[in-house]
Amino acid sequence: MRRTLAVSLGTAVAFAAFMPAGQAATDASRVHVVKPGRSIQKAVNKARPGDVIQLKAGRYDGGVLVRKPLTIRGAGDRTVLRPGRKDHCAKARQAGMGICVVGREGRPVRNVTVEKLSVQRFKETGVFGIHTDRLSVVHVLAKRNGEYGIAEYNSTRGRFLQNRVHDSGAHAGLYVGDIADAHGTVVAHNRASGNAMGLLVRHARNVKVHDNTFTGNCAGVLLVDDGQRGGQGNNALWENKISKNNRGCKAYGPVPALKGTGIMLIGGDHNSIKKNDVTRNRGKLPYSGGIVLFPGAPPQDRPARHNVVEGNRVLGNAPFDLVDNSGSKTNKVRANRCKTSKPRGLC
Repeated sequence: MRRTLAVSLGTAVAFAAFMPAGQAATDASRVHVVKPGRSIQKAVNKARPGDVIQLKAGRYDGGVLVRKPLTIRGAGDRTVLRPGRKDHCAKARQAGMGICVVGREGRPVRNVTVEKLSVQRFKETGVFGIHTDRLSVVHVLAKRNGEYGIAEYNSTRGRFLQNRVHDSGAHAGLYVGDIADAHGTVVAHNRASGNAMGLLVRHARNVKVHDNTFTGNCAGVLLVDDGQRGGQGNNALWENKISKNNRGCKAYGPVPALKGTGIMLIGGDHNSIKKNDVTRNRGKLPYSGGIVLFPGAPPQDRPARHNVVEGNRVLGNAPFDLVDNSGSKTNKVRANRCKTSKPRGLC
């Protein structure tokens, strides 16, 4: 299911923290302890809504399909999910995932939490959600997965917090996309390195991104209008550290070659990029630079418009710290600490 830019704590207390008022876990919630080598899927199938699947340290088979509200909690990095003998996600047409949370259009799976574990070497994505509401992925190590580390599609009010995402394949460590209104999905306090993109927000609105570290990728953060109806916008990035994203990634289908890009807007409107630290992202490609604005993807080629780039520290990037090739004069680029820009005068 390859996707591209153009297409694409007590138990009750911990669970209650991710539940809306009136839906918190009760004393009736159960804890299902799963030992290494045993089936996580069997425990998920047995669980009632609101239950906790507790994984001991050790190795487990992934391909776990979740379609009900529950918590899957490991013992930290020592709880490792890798591809196994049976991929239960394939039943939901989502083969190749470590853990897949799958709802239906108009009937999202609500209040699923995945925390304190590692997902490694899956063909597609480590932790994947589609048609979800309040999916929380917390303290997860996603490493060497083929497409994305952690991703959600057509989902609202997600929480990606304090994860580490390394060495994903041809795409991004973290992904949020394909949602007209994400209702404030939060991506915060994560660290992404060794990916093509640290974070990709594509064809999505109302995503909040703050206090993350993106370093050693081909590009740090991309906000992309891929030409679909509705575009991309109303997203906010603040107080992120984005440095040395100088790996080289070859073009992959409609995805352009990337190297040396900090933050890039490909189209998009009413985005806010404030108080980020964007340094030493250096390359010689058309999209290289610290913070760069370009028109959206064809065939619409919508300009990046009505965006605010303000109060950022943007230094030591090449060929320029700031690039406004947006196709619009409506963007506000002001009060940034930088030395070079194209056109001149943005610093």
